[in-house]
Amino acid sequence: MAEEIVYDFAANACQAGWTSAAGILPCPGRPGDWRGFVQYLDAPDLEDGTTTLQPGLLTLPQATADAYIRGLYPSIRVQKGDHFKATIACEQGAATCRIIFRLEYQIGDLPSRVYWAYGKKYDGQPIQVDADLGLLAGQTVRFGLAVFPLGGTGDDRAIWVAPRIVSVH
Repeated sequence: MAEEIVYDFAANACQAGWTSAAGILPCPGRPGDWRGFVQYLDAPDLEDGTTTLQPGLLTLPQATADAYIRGLYPSIRVQKGDHFKATIACEQGAATCRIIFRLEYQIGDLPSRVYWAYGKKYDGQPIQVDADLGLLAGQTVRFGLAVFPLGGTGDDRAIWVAPRIVSVH
């Protein structure tokens, strides 16, 4: 099956509005920012010891009990055959990383909803994601990439490799 990229979340990272429990975040963010941060990476280092040649996003939630980081992107029209694809992982060396990755969506002024979620810990095994967006076909949607810590806080360095929407034909 041929795939055509409809939207590239990494390339358009700073078109999203990034927030954490501390409020609005700059894009790109600064490593070490106590509020959390997002950064575009040309070649992310993954928990399995590899460096991918695909660009990605490093997202780090704020180090608090109610932590999260979320980027809400501009609206796009979802078509039949569209899929969200990415590889998700903890960053190499972030051994205490335990997080939930979420693809969220918002239609109009309605509250955001979770479309897909996955709990991930640092185990040396990046995960390939392929979520069929067929339930949203024909609608104009704002997608969000979000990360929430699972338990402790601190080294939850979440990597989204090549997060994108593709049209599968």
